[in-house]
Amino acid sequence: MLRGRLAVKISILIVVVLIIGFGASTIWTVQREAELLVEQNKMAARRLTATLVASIEGAMLQERPDVTRTVLQELKTSTPVEGLTIFRRNGVEAFTDLTTAMEVDKNAGLAKDVLDNIKKMAREPGQAASGAQFLRAVESLKTQESLQMRDGATFFTLHHPILNQEKCQGCHGGDHKVRAVVRVDTSMAPVLA
Repeated sequence: MLRGRLAVKISILIVVVLIIGFGASTIWTVQREAELLVEQNKMAARRLTATLVASIEGAMLQERPDVTRTVLQELKTSTPVEGLTIFRRNGVEAFTDLTTAMEVDKNAGLAKDVLDNIKKMAREPGQAASGAQFLRAVESLKTQESLQMRDGATFFTLHHPILNQEKCQGCHGGDHKVRAVVRVDTSMAPVLA
């Protein structure tokens, strides 16, 4: 009888150890996979931002800011990001009004049809950027990243500076290091769910 009780106790102990071990292993695996999924989502936002910056720079070098405006409008409605905005170094939304276009036209000249296209697309800039991340991106010349809570949802926000490279200074002037900052907001709700 003593052996039977001992065997039951040992069996129960083995089952409890297995449950605790598999439970801990499962929790650890789920946490690791969740972190990996979050990092993959962040990487996708970084790649989208890098692609957007390359597209902007390519269009600018071809003296086609009107194409960039059109691409931005399309991307705002068709990408998985919640927010996509480009701000001038002073915080005003870029590619909205005619301020930069007129400056570029004065410095280097724009084709009449390009300038006409830009005038057709002109609108009032949205809310200006002035947060700490925007300012750090302008000052440090480095991309700033953060997770932010807004309206009960978590967003991954990138502030990616577009540098005023030498090849850009003919049109945009050389008195500054950053031409603009791209802000991309990606909802992390699907990933975190």
